Amino acid sequence: MPSIKKESAGAATIWTLRNTKGNELKVTDLGARVVSMRFRDKNFTNRFLLKDDAAAGNVFVDGGADFTKIIWQAEETLEGMKFTAELNGKSATVTYSISNDNEISIKYEASGVKDISTEMIFAMPDAEFRACQKGATWEKIGDTKTYPVTEIAEVEMELGMFGYDPGCPIDYLNAGLKNAANIFSEALQIDLIVYATQNNISAAAVEGGIAVKTDGSDAADGKIKSQTVYMIKNRN
Repeated sequence: MPSIKKESAGAATIWTLRNTKGNELKVTDLGARVVSMRFRDKNFTNRFLLKDDAAAGNVFVDGGADFTKIIWQAEETLEGMKFTAELNGKSATVTYSISNDNEISIKYEASGVKDISTEMIFAMPDAEFRACQKGATWEKIGDTKTYPVTEIAEVEMELGMFGYDPGCPIDYLNAGLKNAANIFSEALQIDLIVYATQNNISAAAVEGGIAVKTDGSDAADGKIKSQTVYMIKNRN
């Protein structure tokens, strides 16, 4: 499990999740959103991968803004930080974790809603889209592309994968996670590999970076349960 540090931020609270490599994920109970992602590359240079934007790491419930404006109930767990909120007959839970293999996991559940989605806006200049799915291609930088994610992920286990945290790895196969996209930044020499349980993912180039959105919608039993994992790899 990651180490967790807590600090006040006005009426809200921020938690810093840190793995054994010194990489950090900061999350807040205000809107259950991601505040920042800090990644140390092989030269021990700090890279802040999330754009400095109020909407950069948001969770959207039914596409509305109400859940982003309230304080969610927070709980520290073995995985990381769990946030829960109820509003107008709707309920939602978001759990954030970071592994020692630099996997940032976002699990989100909801009841009484038609849709819950996450959108991350990464500060990755000159990003290049590379699809992981067979038969799926991104058109060109500047376009928004959506395509079905159908195949279970094939994850090549590497020596030392999950670092010193063997009890809390991401279970790609049994969790139903599928390869969604590989996004490479030449400027940062960083690969951002996206896995998702959802049936679609969309990405678009934005000023100074790239926006990635996954969603779970219209569950047959009225309860939505989804997960997105961002794996960060450095090529240097």
